[in-house]
Amino acid sequence: MTTSPLTEQTPTPTEAPRLSDALLPHSPETLSPLDISHQTFGRRTFGYDRGAVRGFLDRVAGRVEALLHERQALRERLGSLERELEERRQSEDEIRRAVVAAERIGHDLRENAARQCELMLSQAQTECDALRQAAETRSAELEAAHEVRVAELEVSYRDRMAELERQHHDLTLERDRAHAERTTYLDRAYSERHADLSARLSAVRTEYAQFVSQYRALMQSFSELSARHLPAADDSLPATAPVTVIHETATVDAEDSRPGEGNRPPLVEQNFA
Repeated sequence: MTTSPLTEQTPTPTEAPRLSDALLPHSPETLSPLDISHQTFGRRTFGYDRGAVRGFLDRVAGRVEALLHERQALRERLGSLERELEERRQSEDEIRRAVVAAERIGHDLRENAARQCELMLSQAQTECDALRQAAETRSAELEAAHEVRVAELEVSYRDRMAELERQHHDLTLERDRAHAERTTYLDRAYSERHADLSARLSAVRTEYAQFVSQYRALMQSFSELSARHLPAADDSLPATAPVTVIHETATVDAEDSRPGEGNRPPLVEQNFA
């Protein structure tokens, strides 16, 4: 009878006992299917049937072999599960460390953000104060420039108004002088025209008086001739009959008359005895 050596797995000092060693403990004697198949027994009288024993041993060997394969598969699966568990534990540790680091980083980021926010607010307040001061300074400069410009415009306005008043005064004097000259010229022209018309009227009146005297003399002569040559039957008639003579009366309008022209006088009836 042959026996297989004992196979014991003891945990090393650096390794923790595995779960497979606790679930599948090793027996003091481990039989392999080969040991069972080659197992021999001594012969005795009235012993067991050799064929039945051999068949049973073959069945036991097959069953043991299947159990050994199953145990090996279970150990391999258990080892993979232990490795996966170890990896997950390591991953959990890494995740925990990552979470702690993330919390620390988040806290640092919040503190940095708060400091940057305070710094930005301080800078913005400083810039706002500087801009307000610059705006006030610029406003004061613009107001001063506006006042100076208004003063300059007022001076320019006064100068321009004085110049316009002088020009208006000069134009008024020029207009009055031109009006006086025109009035003097018209008065002189009127006087000359009136004198000319008066002289012409006097000449016309003189001519008219001469014409009337000549006409009267002619009528007197005509009356005398008529009286001499009238027949005797007409002695009952008056020696001289009144004769109606129509002559012109010269009237001149100084305003309507023109140089070299005269208005035609109306006809006037006169009785001559």
